[in-house]
Order: sequence, then C-alpha cells, then structure tokens
Amino acid sequence: MRKQLILTSALLAVASPALGQTCTDLGIDPSCCAAVCAINASCCDVLWDSDCELLLAKVGCICTDVIDIKGTSTLVDTTAATRDISLAGICDPGPYGDDVIHNTVIYRWTAPATNVYVLSTCNIVNYDSRLAVMTGCDPTTTIACNDDVIGTCANFSSKLSFSADAGATYYFLVGGYAEADVGTGTLTIEPFQVELTLQGAHQYTVAAGGNDHWYAKYAVGPGATWEQLKTKAEELGGTLACANTANENRMIGSVHIATGSGARVAFGLFQDFADKNYFEPDGGWKWVDGGALAYGSWAANEPNDFGTIEHYGQFTAFYFGEFWNDNSNEAAWTHAIIEFTKAQPGFSTPSNDEPAGATPITLGVATTVSFVGATTSAQALACKDAMHYDRWYTFTPPSTGSYDLNACSNGFTAAIEILTASGQLVGCSGGQCTSSFLLTGNTTYLVRIGSAEGDRAGAPTIIFTPTPEIVSLDAISVNFVGGTYFDGADGGRCNETATTPAGAGAWGTLQWSNLVGANNAASDGYAAGGNGDASTNLKNGYGEGTGASVTFAVNNPWRIFSFPASDTDRMRRGYLDTNGFAQVNVVVNNVPYKRYTVVVYFGADGADRLGSVFANGSPEVFFRTDALPGSIFNPLVQATATDAATAVRSSYAVISGVTGSTCTISLKENGPNLGFNGFQIISEGSNCPADLDGDGSVSAADLSALLGAWGAAGGDIDGDGTTSASDLSALLGAWGVCE
Repeated sequence: MRKQLILTSALLAVASPALGQTCTDLGIDPSCCAAVCAINASCCDVLWDSDCELLLAKVGCICTDVIDIKGTSTLVDTTAATRDISLAGICDPGPYGDDVIHNTVIYRWTAPATNVYVLSTCNIVNYDSRLAVMTGCDPTTTIACNDDVIGTCANFSSKLSFSADAGATYYFLVGGYAEADVGTGTLTIEPFQVELTLQGAHQYTVAAGGNDHWYAKYAVGPGATWEQLKTKAEELGGTLACANTANENRMIGSVHIATGSGARVAFGLFQDFADKNYFEPDGGWKWVDGGALAYGSWAANEPNDFGTIEHYGQFTAFYFGEFWNDNSNEAAWTHAIIEFTKAQPGFSTPSNDEPAGATPITLGVATTVSFVGATTSAQALACKDAMHYDRWYTFTPPSTGSYDLNACSNGFTAAIEILTASGQLVGCSGGQCTSSFLLTGNTTYLVRIGSAEGDRAGAPTIIFTPTPEIVSLDAISVNFVGGTYFDGADGGRCNETATTPAGAGAWGTLQWSNLVGANNAASDGYAAGGNGDASTNLKNGYGEGTGASVTFAVNNPWRIFSFPASDTDRMRRGYLDTNGFAQVNVVVNNVPYKRYTVVVYFGADGADRLGSVFANGSPEVFFRTDALPGSIFNPLVQATATDAATAVRSSYAVISGVTGSTCTISLKENGPNLGFNGFQIISEGSNCPADLDGDGSVSAADLSALLGAWGAAGGDIDGDGTTSASDLSALLGAWGVCE
C-alpha cells in the first residue's frame, strides 16, 4: 500500500538518531518537540530514541520534513509526496470528493505582521490542488482549507484567506484532490487585497428623477469582509451604495438584477453600536454616507441578528421588489454595489447606445436587453411621456405583414418605438408587454427600446414574431394573474397580460381580461389602482364590453416564478388555488351567448398533479398537470380523460354545447399548488343558420330580413354567398324554435 490516510504512520520514517542527538538536533518542529518532551524530558535533554519516535506518533505531530517559507512564494513539488492528511470533521475543502489532502507537502511560515493573508496555488500549479492552514502540528488546529475556486482558478487550483498574528507560526498543507493528483508549480502567501471585477455601471440621471450618481456592481473575490469592502469603496472614491429613498432603492435593485444574480450583495447599510438608539435587531442602522435611515425595505422577518453577529446590510433584489437582509461582517460576500458621484475608469455605454450602433434583431430569436450603462437619446416618444436609458436595434421583416414585438420579461416592461431608417415614427408602445406593427417586407426599421421608468434599468427579453391569426372574437377570455406579492402585478412593473391572440390555437382571441388577487372584490380594487382589469363588463375579443361579470374567491392565489415571453405562457403563469383537496368555483354572470364552448386552463408548480374540471354540471374532464419545476411551460395539451385512471399530462379542457346566462366553472383539486389559470367562453353561434336575428327561433322577423337582403349576402343560409330561393326554402323548412 503506497500510503495511509492515518497520518502519524509516516512519522516513524524519521532516521534513527546518532548517539547524543536530541529532538531539536534532528530538526523536528519545536512544537512537536515540546509536546514529546512534556511527556519524556530525556528526548530533549539526553537522547532521542525509539521511545521518543513512538511518542511523536502518539501526540499526532505531523510537522516532519517541513519546508520553511522566508518570502512571499516558494516552489511546489508534490510528485514524490506520499502522505495523506484527513480533515474529516475538521474542515471541508469543498463540495466534491473526500476531506483529505492527498500527497501532502508541509510548509512553515511566520507572519511578519497582523493581517489577513491569501495562500494560493491559483493558476500557478499544473494539477488539481488542495490547501489547508494549521496553527499547530495537529490537523485539529486547521483554521482554513480550500479545494477549488470555480470561475477564477483554472485546473481546479486553490486559494484561501485567513487571519494571522504578527510573529505567530503557521503550517500550510499543500496537496491534491485525489491519489493521482500530484504536480509542480508555485505557492504564494501575500497580504489580502480585495478583488473587484466590474460587472456593470449605471448613472441615475437628474433628467430621470435621480441624483446623477453612478451605481456600479462588482463581483467580489473570496475572503472580503463587509468592512474591507467599505474601505475599498472609499479607496476607489465612492461608498457602498446608500438607498436614501425608495426610488434610489429601486435603482440599486435594478442594477443588481440587470448585471447578473449574486447570492450576497453588500451595500452601505450598517448597525452603529454607539448610536443611542442601538438595540437588536432593529436599532442603530445607518448609511455609510451619514444619511439617516429615512425609510426601510427589509425582507420579511428581517433584520433578525441571526447568531447575534449580523450587523451589516445585504441587498436582495427580486423581480417583485428590492429587499434588505442583515448579515455578518465575515459573510461570503459575492458582490458589492458601489456608489460614485462621477464616472470611473471602466464605465462605458453599450455599443448600440445610439442609432449608429444599432444591433440587428432576427425574427423569432429572443434578445435580452440590459439598460445598465445606457444613456437617454434625444428622440421623442409619441406613446409615453418619457423613455429612459434606451438602446437601439434594427429589424428587417421578411415579408409585408403584422409583427408582434414582445418586450415584457424578467420583471420589467420596456417602452418601444419603431421608426423608418430616416427617423419617421411607425409605431410605439406605451409600456404593454406586446405590441403589433404593420411593417413592409425587406425594409430595415430602427427599433428603440428603453425604460418607461427613470429608476429602473431592467433587462427584458425582446422577440419579434409574426402576429398570430385571430381565430375567434366572439369570446370572453379571463386570465387569473394571481397576486401573492405586493399588488399582485409585480409591483405594477410587468403586467401579467395576455393581449395578443393567446390560448389554445382553435380558440385564440385578441383581448383578455387580466384579474389580479384572491377574489373579484380584490380584483376590482387593484383595477382601480391601475393594475389589472375589473371583474365586471368583461371584454370580448374585439375589446368591447359584454356586460358579463365574474365572481370567485380562493385563499391562495399564486404565481409561478418565471418571465415567459409569449402571451399564452403569461396567461398560464398565475392561478387560483385553495391549497388543498377542495374545489375552485368561478361563476360568470350575464353570458351574452345562447350556446357556447368553455375552455378551461389549469396548471401547477409541479408535474402530475391530478384534477378535474366541469361547467354547468357537464361531465368531468380529468387531467394531470404538465408544469415542470423551474417554471418551464410545455406546449398546450388538451385533456380528454373521463376518469382519473386515464388522465394524462395536459393544460386545458374543452367543454362544448354549454347553455345558460350564468356559467359555473369548477375545478377540483386533489392536492395543493394546483389551480385555475383562466378560461374562455366562446360563442358557438346559433344552432340553426336560418335564425338570422339570433333570437333562438325562425319566425316572421327572419323572413323579413331574408327578403330585405334578396340578391345580396345578408340572408345567405346555404353558404353560396347570395340570398335566393334556396335560402327561402331552407328558412321555411326550419320554421319554429331552434333546437
């Protein structure tokens, strides 16, 4: 066996001493000698013998054959190393493999000053390395270890930081990930320096309602404390960002989201222990720029001073809001937002900040647009009072026709403007998710995309698609948005609307009513505040009021965390849920159609959840949900099963031949987080073509209408395009009440 995981066995290989030699004469580490001689003084005062060697193994001392480091670096060669040192239960180098430093070479170093130091083989060894730091010659004294620094150190090399006291001795374990991992290179030990990598910077301009300050997001290298980040920000000429107002808080959150996610983002909030109002967990919080905490945006149940060590601000941004958390100075900070009063080196605008640099958009290909760093062009916008932080694109449609531009995703709705190459306005959006434009084929248009809100620099995904064919306009379509956060419409920043033809292909309609909240009263309240539609006077596909209304009430309106581009997927994102084994009932009053089809959409945040739907006492249609974890929307699939045993994954059901001015649509849940996405009531028209006036019977009124349309199309019953004797014969044959 080449080596042993139990580290002390290797110590017996110490050469037998000559007569009169003691522990220190053999060059054994002084701390090891002290441990042995405390048990047997003769090992240091008289003679080192085999009994002393056994004692060395017994005390677990591993600092034999150590290499002293005198400067800031030393050469590494583990190719002949055979010693494995287990840190199991002491220090975890990383999530992969075991907790053993394989093929270990040990280095000894004395700290020249009290400081934080970085020990590194990062990009300077040729094998998969591991590192650890001990304060003594026993693995139980390990204070830091590392396997990999993913994304920074190539070839799975290593880096760690630790605090050292001036004059104290430390021992570095340098080895490999596994038995086969040996190699050569360099080991460095240097004072810690905060590592920052700029990911994006944005100016919150006065013209947009801001303060002209710049907010920059930096990725932070491992080991930096909040206090060190505060000092580094000041060295750069700024401060950790301070959210002195709600709008400034939104801007910080916007930069946070648009430049990439981060687990722990430091900003300029801290707890002042000397403040007269200090108490845990809420008292004494201040901004590093000296500003008072005029308003708060704490996340739920925060601050909580978890572990009694959380006294520093962590920024957390979601599409539905910007929130704060308290964290410790030594938390694993991954990013920092730094605020500057003027631009810094490295700050730049996007290449397509102005029309001259416009970037082409391809039909059907999604493009993510970040407004971070963009300036505001002088171009006027006809559909909106303002457009901020715009970027420019071009689009060349392959043929003449109507095209949809969707610009609502990632918690953000963009304002858009389409112009000819000479700058003439073709059309624009006031901020809705999807807008349609009639464009000429093989003509290149300028597309301006920006933020309708001055304190938002979001990152929507935009996509051009041909406008779908409108299948039915005699339809009432309702989308239940949900409503678990703020006002239920993403803080009013991204409407959950379905406005282009949406839903199952055979029943797609142009206009949807988008209802927010847990019940119709809540929906009406949100609509009054500008979010969503009212539950009364529901629209048809033409956008006209029908007089129909809807009532509903559940205890758990829900929204799946996703940012779908298509209206059909947005329509499936929110749902009504009772959060249990119950039934959701939606009642539509004053249905204007005598006979109609009901299309019911359903979903969940997980697959294979069983349910069933029916309308006005129709037979139940059974289904299993098709939604997948991670908010992936599968293609729409119709449910047709008549019992639970044959139910398959599906997302909508069709119930035809429904009658009645009141329609009760019911969904039975067989578990939580399954719900009612929305519905459509689609007119089936009269069931007898001769009923020209639609009153449910063929009578004198229909005969009069037919004769008045003689020779034209108005009384056509047989479908030949004109009103003639054959139509008269068909009408007389159908005389009476339509069945």
